[in-house]
Amino acid sequence: MTTLLTLSSLLAEIGDNFPQSGPRRSWSDLGAYGIAAVIVAIAAAVAAQLRKRNDMSEHCDKPWKLFRELCQVHGLDRQSQRLLAQLARERRLAQPAEVFLWSQGFAPEGLPPALQHHAARLERLRQQLFE
Repeated sequence: MTTLLTLSSLLAEIGDNFPQSGPRRSWSDLGAYGIAAVIVAIAAAVAAQLRKRNDMSEHCDKPWKLFRELCQVHGLDRQSQRLLAQLARERRLAQPAEVFLWSQGFAPEGLPPALQHHAARLERLRQQLFE
């Protein structure tokens, strides 16, 4: 038994005399590598989820995904997307993408009070989308 322990300690130190071997690694070093691996895995999962969320090649069965895709197709910026989403909510549309089908919803005279101060911006959006 003692010879086995002596042999294992000799084998454990066998590479200590190599000049390029560097410092010995301990089990605590694995913790840092484990944390780094978990962070990389989480980042990959988030990236895959974002890619799937914005993938326009898949069928669209979610109302807000269709809305985002239509906004991308029309080249709308974030401010315009938020304004159209607010218009859909204020008009109580069943599907937010319906704003892309209904040009009369952009008319300044029929706007809800919360959107009155955005009338000029909505008119520009109406022209961009329907003309």
